[in-house]
Amino acid sequence: MDTLVKAQNLSIKYPNSDEPVIIDTNFEIKDNEIFVLVGPSGCGKSTILQALAGFIQADGVLTMNGQTIDTPDWQRGVVFQNSSLYPWFTVKDNVGFGLKARQFSKADIEKRVAYLLDLIGLSDQGNTKTFELSGGMRQRVAIARVLANKSPLLLMDEPFGALDAFTRAKMQKLILDIWRQEKTSIFMITHDLNEAIRCGNRIAIMNNHDKKIIEIKDNPFQNIDVEELDDFELERKIDKYRKSILELINQ
Repeated sequence: MDTLVKAQNLSIKYPNSDEPVIIDTNFEIKDNEIFVLVGPSGCGKSTILQALAGFIQADGVLTMNGQTIDTPDWQRGVVFQNSSLYPWFTVKDNVGFGLKARQFSKADIEKRVAYLLDLIGLSDQGNTKTFELSGGMRQRVAIARVLANKSPLLLMDEPFGALDAFTRAKMQKLILDIWRQEKTSIFMITHDLNEAIRCGNRIAIMNNHDKKIIEIKDNPFQNIDVEELDDFELERKIDKYRKSILELINQ
């Protein structure tokens, strides 16, 4: 796979602070992969995502398709834990908002929105105000709104953290379906190792003190629902893999 994003000797500190949050970290995000970042709270995961989004400046190399990332851009869509929708807009208006701002034709907007509502399973909710939806449905709309722009990279900061376990499992399946159909790259932060294992092609690991990604593991267990596994031998292998990640996190 070709490289979409390259981070080399990446260091990040916030304005008015002399203490860096991230020091000399390196990673690449490939075309059409789900790259998952895990680590304890406060280790700098969201700081890396904000730099990828162009919200904050970074030292070192940080490029997408060879172009330096230094400002927000439609090519990198962001989905946060809270859906951040316009609650008084309908589902259709929320999903089509970015396309309207970019002055796409009404026909093109309607076609793209209809396709995405079908993809996320909300074709019958297009005229519903988003404040009337459940948390899981709102997050589906937030994902569709980002996808509407056909962004090559989707950035997700613990997008399912506020959802119950049942809804969360459905959303994980949805992300895998979207990834296969839209052929987009995804950078996902999660604190749930089962979610990381189910979703990620590769899993990057941080700990509490190194201020960098310390290892990146290939994931042979993507698309396996760990919570409903009834194959003991496979479960044993996944548990061993999960423990190897935990050991690195706890270093």
